[in-house]
Amino acid sequence: MRRYTHRVSTSPWPSLHDEDRWLLAAMEDRLRDTTQSPEQLRARARELRMHAEQTDIKGVRDASLALAARYEDAAADRLATR
Repeated sequence: MRRYTHRVSTSPWPSLHDEDRWLLAAMEDRLRDTTQSPEQLRARARELRMHAEQTDIKGVRDASLALAARYEDAAADRLATR
């Protein structure tokens, strides 16, 4: 199993209460440690963007777009380390 050690960095996550910040760290760790290919990560980013376009709920839209950006960053990082 190949591990990617670069930290994903992009625009800030939507604001969360302090007691919920562990979730952000867990998501960043999951993206860093994933074995998904860049193509799979980009496909997931497209799915998240489509979901964001289909919702009227601003928080869901913002979170989906933030997560999509992180998937794209993770895909780019994997391509750079190949």
